[in-house]
Amino acid sequence: MPPLSFSDEELNSITELASVLPPSSRDAFLKLIANNLSAYPSDARGPGLVHRIAAEAQRDFLKGGPIAVGVSGKYSRGQHG
Repeated sequence: MPPLSFSDEELNSITELASVLPPSSRDAFLKLIANNLSAYPSDARGPGLVHRIAAEAQRDFLKGGPIAVGVSGKYSRGQHG
């Protein structure tokens, strides 16, 4: 997956949502956001979409772990790394 770049507004939104998670979960949180954003063409991405994807990922983590369709391996539910 190619690296993603974010505007200041997008990065601030992601950082704010990540701040309530335990530090040990933040790497997986960011990877989940990147994975979920990869389903959208780059020209469709903007602050609203990034915030929605990040808020959904945060909600999943706060409910007990990352839950994402299409995410496999140690970041999917039921897998322990």
